[in-house]
Amino acid sequence: MLIEMKVANFRSVKDAQTISFVAMKDSHLPEAKTMQAPGGLNVLKTTAIIGPNGAGKSTFVRALEALKNIITSDDSVENPLLKGFAGTAFAYSEVKGLPSEIEVKVLLPRTTEDGKPLCAIYRLVADMNKIHEESLVYSFGNSKKLMFERKILPTLDDEVVAYKYRWGKMYRGEKRRMEKKLSPQRTYLAEAALKGGETCSELYGWISNSLHIVPMGAATSSEAYMVSELNAHPDWAKQLVDYLWSLDITDIRGIRIKDDKLIFIHTNVTMHYSSSFLSESLSLRRLCVMGIAFFESFSSEKTLVVDDFGMFLHPAVIKHVLGVFEKCSFPGSQLIAVDCNPALLSDGVIRKDGIWFAQKDSAGSTEFYSLADFKVSNVKDKARIMYENGAFGALPLISEFTFTKEAK
Repeated sequence: MLIEMKVANFRSVKDAQTISFVAMKDSHLPEAKTMQAPGGLNVLKTTAIIGPNGAGKSTFVRALEALKNIITSDDSVENPLLKGFAGTAFAYSEVKGLPSEIEVKVLLPRTTEDGKPLCAIYRLVADMNKIHEESLVYSFGNSKKLMFERKILPTLDDEVVAYKYRWGKMYRGEKRRMEKKLSPQRTYLAEAALKGGETCSELYGWISNSLHIVPMGAATSSEAYMVSELNAHPDWAKQLVDYLWSLDITDIRGIRIKDDKLIFIHTNVTMHYSSSFLSESLSLRRLCVMGIAFFESFSSEKTLVVDDFGMFLHPAVIKHVLGVFEKCSFPGSQLIAVDCNPALLSDGVIRKDGIWFAQKDSAGSTEFYSLADFKVSNVKDKARIMYENGAFGALPLISEFTFTKEAK
């Protein structure tokens, strides 16, 4: 489970910004929207990041996406950092070319011997050419233990990249033989895990198997993802139709796969007809992609991250979809919805400690802050009304626009 994330000098974020997914202790908030994690830690099932267009909400998603792509990149990719950090230097920084920093805190599926929750804190500092710093720390209670640390050393020759390594006493896995062989563009976490390192394998497994950035539904990659999952789980096709029916999309009676393409079978009162996935509306495609991602999270522990979550979705559908996730999710599964739709603030949809706002500060940098920092009454839909009236910020500043024709 994702417990916390920190980002600095990445895309629209300059100074370090932290988002927590741990539930606050408040008897007035519904416990059904939280999950009891190993060691007694209470984690939110659903979280939302809300803000206006262009506020930098997606920076959070892109940071997680970059981290996963860099760590899980295979040997055929010469420089995994290019995809993650190309063009991501903070646009308003006084000093150009500074490395970006991404840190995740993940709850591991086991506890310490005395029953305390065990968390892995992984930090990566890198630009598109090289890793500057990388570390893994285990946290339990008020204690922290270093597993490994890798820091770049200053050299007279910019072409020469050297690192200083440190390992903690609790680290289990290959150490010194990897120092000279490891590329400056590849993470120690991944290389050690792929060589069977016990310590690095735990977090690597979560990043590669549990962290899921849900595709948008607009491209052929989304169709390929659905085809792969439906081939692996043939019974999901019927359940996907049932899921669509629960959203009042009742003309779809079947979903088939032909030549690695999805075919939807529509039925009205008098006739049947078929259509391809890419010919369906974008809203239907997104609902189908989210449905399959949900089914994965119902079958095993997943952290689903969905950018533009409510795009083309009716507010009632948004509420229903979140309810389905919370009711059916596998123990440990989470949903992080990123969107500008204030429907996520409607009463009973997401706990107030699960709502985070994104807005630009006076320098143009994104800042994140929680709804839990504000006092909100228990009046139905009060949070949404207050937000729309400007009580929490994170609203677009709308000004008048007039189109001027070119002079002839």
